[in-house]
Amino acid sequence: MAFRIEFFVNDIEKSVVFYQNILRLELLQQGENSASFISDESHLLLTSFDVLEDKHYFKKHNFAKLGGGVEFIIITDQVEELYKSIKQKKPNSIESDLKQQTWGMVDFRVIDPDGYYIRVSSKRK
Repeated sequence: MAFRIEFFVNDIEKSVVFYQNILRLELLQQGENSASFISDESHLLLTSFDVLEDKHYFKKHNFAKLGGGVEFIIITDQVEELYKSIKQKKPNSIESDLKQQTWGMVDFRVIDPDGYYIRVSSKRK
């Protein structure tokens, strides 16, 4: 089983830079209003919020804060290296520092340009 997730974003270019250059996800393809990233069996699609019709659920309910109540988790075997890189490139995006968790994994959290809450975590040992 694999999961795909779609984030609606306000500025596709800004979001692509964040996911490609900051989080180091592999850009699969990009269009004017969308971009997709792939890693193993995971797939992230970014779509411009502007393409949604007025009848779309998100617009009907006026979601001003994108990503509210959702934690997106990226699993990597290079969590420490990625943390150091983000600390140098975009330290203000880090919401919580690198930490050994009581459940045995090492992780940190970042906030993307639209406010999506992302946990970058080590693989389970």
